[in-house]
Amino acid sequence: MATACLINIYESYSDRGAFVQKAPWMSKEIDEEELVVGNPLPQWNSFPAPLVKFYDGKRLDLEYEGKIYSIKTGEEIELTRWMSSQQYGVTCEHIQCVKVVPMEIIYKGNWQSGSTIRQVLEGPVGDGEVWYPNGDKFKGYFHLSFASINGPAYAAEGRYDFADGSYIEHAWLVTSSNRKTFFLTGVYRIKHPDAEDSIAMFLRGKRYGFELTFRKTLSSFPPDPHAKEWYANERIWHGPDGSNDDPEVLDYDIDETDVNSIRLTLKLRTREGINYKVIQKGGRYEANKYDQMIYDPSVKSTLYYPNGDSIDHYGSCVRCFHPYDGWITIHNAKTGKMRSEEWKKGEMVNAQEWKYDIGASKSLELPDPFGQGMAQANVWAIGRTKGHIEYAYGEWVYDGKMVDNRPEGHGVLVGDRFRHEGCRYEGEFHEGRCHGKGVFENTKAGIRQEGMFVAGVYQEPNAATAPITLHARYGHQHWSASGSGDWTYEECDFEPKLGRLIFVGFGDIEIARIEKDCITLTQHDKTYMLAPGCELHFSAEIEGREWSDGCSYDGDDYSLALTWKE
Repeated sequence: MATACLINIYESYSDRGAFVQKAPWMSKEIDEEELVVGNPLPQWNSFPAPLVKFYDGKRLDLEYEGKIYSIKTGEEIELTRWMSSQQYGVTCEHIQCVKVVPMEIIYKGNWQSGSTIRQVLEGPVGDGEVWYPNGDKFKGYFHLSFASINGPAYAAEGRYDFADGSYIEHAWLVTSSNRKTFFLTGVYRIKHPDAEDSIAMFLRGKRYGFELTFRKTLSSFPPDPHAKEWYANERIWHGPDGSNDDPEVLDYDIDETDVNSIRLTLKLRTREGINYKVIQKGGRYEANKYDQMIYDPSVKSTLYYPNGDSIDHYGSCVRCFHPYDGWITIHNAKTGKMRSEEWKKGEMVNAQEWKYDIGASKSLELPDPFGQGMAQANVWAIGRTKGHIEYAYGEWVYDGKMVDNRPEGHGVLVGDRFRHEGCRYEGEFHEGRCHGKGVFENTKAGIRQEGMFVAGVYQEPNAATAPITLHARYGHQHWSASGSGDWTYEECDFEPKLGRLIFVGFGDIEIARIEKDCITLTQHDKTYMLAPGCELHFSAEIEGREWSDGCSYDGDDYSLALTWKE
C-alpha cells in the first residue's frame, strides 16, 4: 500500500489579541486502497466526514458540507476549522486540511539484473537513494543476497530522513526487485533537531506499537518520559470521550549494545491503574546460508499482562492492549502453553492448536527414563503433583505424576514421530526412570514388553545367562564432485547394550531387546533379528555441503556388519 493523501491538522493560538502562526499539530496518512468512491474519507476528525467522489492517483474530489473540493497532486486545501478555549484567556484554533501526495516512490542507484541456474540476480545493489511521496528520503547501501533456492533477499542500510526534519542515523529498509517496495522496518532512535530523541517501532514504513518520547520541562530536571501508542501511523486515543489518555511510563530501558538493533523495555500503567510491560526489539537480522549473507530487517513486540500471560506480534499491532489485526502468538501462563492466532479488525478468525511453550518451562538435566545416564529436558509443572516433560527437544514426552521436577508414580511416556514413532510406555516411575510394573510398546516394530522394569531396564524373562559378544566390521568412504576416496575398515568386539549403536552413520539403529537366543534391533519402523552365529549388514550415507541449486557437493558412505560370535 502507498500513501495517497494526508489529513493535516494545524494549531493557531490567540493570547489576548496576540496571534501565533499556525503550526503542525497532527498528520494522518490515508492509503490508496482506503479511498473508495462513495465512502467517507477515513480518519476524519469529526462527523460527518467528507465523501470521496473521485480519485485516480493525480486528483482527489471530495464532497463536504454541500461543496465539491478538487485537490490535485501536491495541493493542500482547508476543509474545516474549530475553536477551543484554553486557560488564562488563551484560545486555540484547529485547521483541518487535506493534501494529495504523489503515489510514485523514486529510486536512484545501481541495479543488477540477470539469472543463472544457481542465482537470481534482480534488484537494487550498491549505493542508492529513495524519495517517498510524503517527503521522506533515504540514502544508503543496498544489499543483494543470492539465496537462490528460495529466491533472493534484499535490504538496505543507511540514513532515513523524515519530511518533518527528524532522522534515523542507521536505518534498515526492506526492499524488492520491482522498484516499488522500500519500507522502513525496525526499532530505532529518532533524532529530532529541535526536540528530545524518541524510540519508535516501524513495520512496512509505518509506526506501530509504543513510541517513547521525552517532553521538555521548564526545570533543570531530566525530560519527562512519555509513551504514545501507534497503529499504522495512526495515533491511538484511549479516552472514551476522545481525549488523549496515553499510559503512564513507570520505568524504561533502552538497550543499544547491538549496533544493528534496539531493544526498548517499557513499564506502563493505564488510567485504570493496571501495570503492563512491553518489549519492542528490531533492526537488522543477519543469517548465513550457502556462504552468502542474507539481510532481513525484523521487528518483534511482546506485551506482558499482569497475570503472566503475554502476546508476541511481528508488525501488526496490539491496539489498546487488545489483539487487533494480523497474526499474534499467545502465551498462557497458567497452562504453560502457546498458540498463534489470526485477528482481523478485532475479531479472531483463525487459531492454531495449543502447544507447550518452551519459554514457560525449566531446563534441567534429568535421569534418562530408559537408561543409566542423564538427559537434557524441559519441565512444565501442572498443579502440585502433575507435570509435562519433554526430553531432548521432544524425543520423549512424559505426562503424569511428578515430584521434584521428575517422574514419580504413574505416568505415560510417548516417543516423537521422527525417531520413536509408535513407542509408548505406561506404568510406574521412580526417581525419573521407568521402575515397577509397566508396559512398553513399539507398534511399528511389533515389540511389546509387559512386566517389571528396574531403573529403566525391562526385566527380560528370556534373558541371556552368559555374556554375549558381537563382532563389528565398520567401513567408511568419503566422496566429492571431483571423485571418491578408498574404503577404510575397522573391526572390534563389544558386548551389546540396550540403546543406540555408537558407530557414526548408524545412530538411528537401536538395540531394543536382548534375549538369550535373539537380539532385536530397530531402525525407525523396521525391525531386524540377530541370532547366534548369524550376521546383519547395514549401509548409510551422510551428505555434506549442498550447492545452492540443491545438488550435493560431497558426502560420506558407511557400512556395518554385525556378527553374533558363538
